[in-house]
Amino acid sequence: MSTVTRNRLAHAVAGLTVALLAQQASATEEIVVYGSAPSAAKVDPAVFRAEIDNYIRTLNSELRITLDQDLKRMPAPKVELASNTTRPTRG
Repeated sequence: MSTVTRNRLAHAVAGLTVALLAQQASATEEIVVYGSAPSAAKVDPAVFRAEIDNYIRTLNSELRITLDQDLKRMPAPKVELASNTTRPTRG
């Protein structure tokens, strides 16, 4: 038997062995079944909506304050590189 054939055969045998061992390990695992999921608490839709609106308003105000503080910290630009205003043409 040549060394090439022997190397290929050894790899094939090793692969089959690993595959069979993996199958054996997965077949012997225990299956654990838990009871039913606990029921979720019922919330009035109006209360839920009010809470969400309050959260959004609070978050919005905090973001505005943070952005205003960040803008105050940034220095004003020294040079205007481009402008989107149009100038009247001479004619």
